[in-house]
Amino acid sequence: MSIQSEVEKLKDKELFNRLLKTRNIGIVAHIDAGKTTTTERILYYTKRIYKIGSVDEGTATMDYMVQEKEHGITITSAATFFYWKDYFFNLIDTPGHVDFTIEVERSMRVLDGIIVIIDAANGVQPQTETVWRQADKYNIPRIVYVNKMDKLGANFFNAMESIKERLLIKPIPIQIPIGSENEFKGVIDLINLKEVYWTNEDGSSYEFKDISEQNLEQALNIRSLMLETIAELNDDFMLKYLEDKYTIDDIYNALRDITLNKLGVVVLCGSSLKNIGVQLLLDAVIDFLPNPLDFIQIDAYKIDKDFQEQKIKINLLDYHHNSKTLALCFKVSYLPNVGRISFIRVYSGKLEEGMVIKNTTKNISERITKIIKLHANYIENVSKLEMGDIGALMGLKKTATGDTIFNSPDPNENIVLESINIPPSVIFTAIEAESKADEEKLFKALERLSEEDPTFRYKINEETGQIIISGMGELHLDIIKDRLMRDFNLRIYSGKPQVEYKETITTKAQAEYRFSKQIANKLQTAYVVLQVQPIENGIKIYDEVDEDKIPKRFIPFIKEGIMEALVIGPVAGYSCINLKVKIIDGEFDPNFSTTLAFKVAAYEATKIALLKANPILLEPVMKVEIIVNEEYLGNVINDLNSRDAEILEISIYQQLSNIVINKILALVPLREMFGYSTSLRSLTQGRATFTMELHSYKKAPDNLNQFF
Repeated sequence: MSIQSEVEKLKDKELFNRLLKTRNIGIVAHIDAGKTTTTERILYYTKRIYKIGSVDEGTATMDYMVQEKEHGITITSAATFFYWKDYFFNLIDTPGHVDFTIEVERSMRVLDGIIVIIDAANGVQPQTETVWRQADKYNIPRIVYVNKMDKLGANFFNAMESIKERLLIKPIPIQIPIGSENEFKGVIDLINLKEVYWTNEDGSSYEFKDISEQNLEQALNIRSLMLETIAELNDDFMLKYLEDKYTIDDIYNALRDITLNKLGVVVLCGSSLKNIGVQLLLDAVIDFLPNPLDFIQIDAYKIDKDFQEQKIKINLLDYHHNSKTLALCFKVSYLPNVGRISFIRVYSGKLEEGMVIKNTTKNISERITKIIKLHANYIENVSKLEMGDIGALMGLKKTATGDTIFNSPDPNENIVLESINIPPSVIFTAIEAESKADEEKLFKALERLSEEDPTFRYKINEETGQIIISGMGELHLDIIKDRLMRDFNLRIYSGKPQVEYKETITTKAQAEYRFSKQIANKLQTAYVVLQVQPIENGIKIYDEVDEDKIPKRFIPFIKEGIMEALVIGPVAGYSCINLKVKIIDGEFDPNFSTTLAFKVAAYEATKIALLKANPILLEPVMKVEIIVNEEYLGNVINDLNSRDAEILEISIYQQLSNIVINKILALVPLREMFGYSTSLRSLTQGRATFTMELHSYKKAPDNLNQFF
């Protein structure tokens, strides 16, 4: 739906103008592509900071955690805000390391547009593909910034080709570089046919010049290809292009339409480290990425009095005019001297200090004590958050990541937004406090860390009594242990990291359980029949029982019992995935049936059904990309074969005169990847790098299933 068709609906013209000039954006990329360096320049040029910080020196504004400064990487997504050319930006800088992918996932959920940064020498890399898929899932428009044009091996056109081949979208360059590597001097603006040069050391001053004769032919050729691509992807522009009656504004409008509809992707270039290209990137965000009014129809779920969900489409402007406040909590964090804060995106209505809000995900009410905006870890108090705003609330003790806030004039109306996908953990280790006196403190610390990071989980092994922590990789768990020691002043012992296996079933099965027990001098009864069967992905629970057999008010407690049973699988106690459970029959007694009885009956019935459905163990398989000099290629391939790897691709990554660098793509079981960085260094004399991310869960070898 166009903005124009909605203008009249918006009675508050001041709000309309504010939303029109708002950009909620994120920066995403593979690790070391220059996200945080780019963010530092953005903050400097928008006068949010007055000195450019450095990732290498540990002075980057957005990397404020001790662990981020030491590792030189972003670990947690950091939020800030600023103005550029009378436009208001909320900006989230996200991690590039795969172990912290949840930070990208939950930021994506609330952003309107994103900048994808690509290293000019490396092109599209594995984590670039991952964040691109995440953006696809949340339907987010994006632009691409090819960074590090000054780097050895930088090649803008190779990077463009990698976008087309690996991201499967048409790249539309609106700039090309003037020179590359140490000869990189500036960019050519293909839309306006101007050369752009940055004229002082800090890059705060830049000028446009007519295109020089030596660059003109290349610029005209590539501009012609750009216009052809735009015409191919936009019908309105096609007609004007064929008649040669288009204007510069027509080019901008067509590119914006292509971007919003994700038909192609606008590509810019620069070198953030050398202070070239960043201001034009901000201009492109204004020109091409959406404002909050561009997508005012969103999906949600209506919850009725029996807790049944119905998927609906809602118009955010209608909700706003009807005084309905709708917001999503996308992150929980604890700040020193502040305490627990909940990061919020407001979709309609407003949130004010002292307001009582309804958390429709948990069906609870909480009071906002203070509202703040953050610049990294610096705080600015505000009185309210309105439609389109991103900020943080204090005072919410139970609201968690993915929870919906919904206040309506009708207290019986309940709306829930789609939550945030939390990926499964793949690795775990046992930890214990140095002294018994610290155990309670350790549990409080683990609870706080798990609130902040939903991919970090902890539990007590019922057989051994050990505390088990699990996460997304070795670095993830190392950071958690480091935070326990530094942030919470705890001394802990930990075991070796181990693979976090999963369990699933291979056949359909049915089970029943009748619960009848005297509890607190009262008989409690329930009877549940359910069916389990394997599916491709996820966990789904369906209620297919007649209401006269089990009233709807008991269904949420039956689902709770099912979910608790799936946490501890029948093979080896690992959590279950990739199955669906149907509640197909049951009985209730109006005098003796209770919610507790139904929860226990569902729990026991699920356990029995899982055992009958031929359960198996699944293991995490990682997608591994290795960049290695050709002379060591044979060593690396032989080593991968010894690790049960499935090699998907061997290709030439770069060729500089007689030096050939190869890329290997392989699928490798995680159990074979512990300590791989040390092995790879040894095999290649330190001249290879690798990245890996979770690809899938597959059936573990028979010997592992038999062992468990």
